[in-house]
Amino acid sequence: MNLITKTLAFILICFLTTKLQAQIDTEKMALFFAEGYSITELEFLIDNMPLKKHEKWMEKRGYIFREEIPSKRCLVYKKGEVVTFYIFLEKEFISEIRVSSSPQKFYQAVDTFSKTSLFRLTKTLKKISFTEAAKDKYWRNKGYVYYANADNYVVGIFRDYPFEMQRKISRNFLPEMVYVKGGSFNMGSNNAEDPADTKPAFSAMVGDFNIGQYEVTVKQFRYFCTETKRKMPSAPLVGWQEDYPIRNITWDDALDYCYWLSYVTGKKYRLPSEAEWEYAARGGQKTKKFIYAGSDFLEKVGWTFKKNEVVMKRIGSTYPNELEIYDMSSNVFEWTNDWYNSTWYESRSKNPVLGVNYSSPSVGTQKVIRGGSSSETSKSRVIYRGKVSPSSNFVDLGFRVVLEED
Repeated sequence: MNLITKTLAFILICFLTTKLQAQIDTEKMALFFAEGYSITELEFLIDNMPLKKHEKWMEKRGYIFREEIPSKRCLVYKKGEVVTFYIFLEKEFISEIRVSSSPQKFYQAVDTFSKTSLFRLTKTLKKISFTEAAKDKYWRNKGYVYYANADNYVVGIFRDYPFEMQRKISRNFLPEMVYVKGGSFNMGSNNAEDPADTKPAFSAMVGDFNIGQYEVTVKQFRYFCTETKRKMPSAPLVGWQEDYPIRNITWDDALDYCYWLSYVTGKKYRLPSEAEWEYAARGGQKTKKFIYAGSDFLEKVGWTFKKNEVVMKRIGSTYPNELEIYDMSSNVFEWTNDWYNSTWYESRSKNPVLGVNYSSPSVGTQKVIRGGSSSETSKSRVIYRGKVSPSSNFVDLGFRVVLEED
């Protein structure tokens, strides 16, 4: 089998795998509650059930009204013999739907949450004025939070964002983006003295994308927290400065910000892949093959500081790189979306795939971080790869976002 045939076979396998996974997800969504209702139905109810004349509206859809509990502002409905809906009200909207069913269906629900890619397990919700139950598990998806409690065989759904939050955002709080024309590039290094996990260099390809001209700032992240009634991360010793990069951010925090930004804008924001980050840092198709992002001299595009001392500066304090992107070799290290694998570059170089965008490891325990300032100049180089647990946060760790092309 020649290289072209291998490449075509790989593309076909990727396509069929993606299609099969989507089919599995769809089937699991439909089977999620096999006793007469689905996740889609819960989302429909929480968004559309009228508070006035709700009995007739619900009756047409197969629900039987049981009672109202005024002290808890709760409506109780039955569907089938064993399914009970507890619909909680707040002001003029539904705030939560709790469902009680059989143990068998409860564990089916948890299995669906755990194995379907549509849901993301969230260890800490970080909501203001919200008490997380120690025995509950939480998943996030599309502006909702789903939960499960094994003690009572209960699952439920509530809004991730305040009901009154508007789905729009002022341009003053939007990240400024730079368009990056995709292409192929040599990712990594062939220099003997460079870290083993950056070798050997191999040909990688990325599509067109937009990336943040600057790292996400304190001002931008604070707006997100205010709008969603979320707790800010712990402030550094010097306090928060609005035009400095946000830090003390976990990977989950960064992902939550991307999901919220997508929700309010109707566009697709996400974290960059490792390949997109390095391609942009190198200058894309305008690259001059600098060691750092925009220069061979760190003094021009970044800085170092004494060990155990972290120095941050206002975003855009240094020169940009060839694409007019700032701080890719300075300020905070940045989360990417990719799992870390120390031998991934070696495997890519041995099994090259032509004509296909770079793919990262599908599993792992640590996420790749890139760029940033340090006491070591080597950590500011465009090839540098760090690794951090997605639930960890550090005073020199933040992120920038990618906006997908329409």
